[in-house]
Amino acid sequence: MVATLTRLFNETSEALGGARANPPKKREIEDNSKKLGALFVKLNSGEMAKSAADKLGQLCQALDNHDFSTALQIQVS
Repeated sequence: MVATLTRLFNETSEALGGARANPPKKREIEDNSKKLGALFVKLNSGEMAKSAADKLGQLCQALDNHDFSTALQIQVS
């Protein structure tokens, strides 16, 4: 999960302009980084409900497989 989420964060950060992003986009990238860091802390400490962690794992697997319809179904559920 960590590898998938990190990859997605890096891809979206670059799409927003990365280090060259304008100030509002830089704030968005920084906010996303903080939220992702908080998610990783919850995953590592066991603070996240097992069902939520399982769904997140399924979502990451679907994204890794480029199975976007399944990823969307998981997100919606």
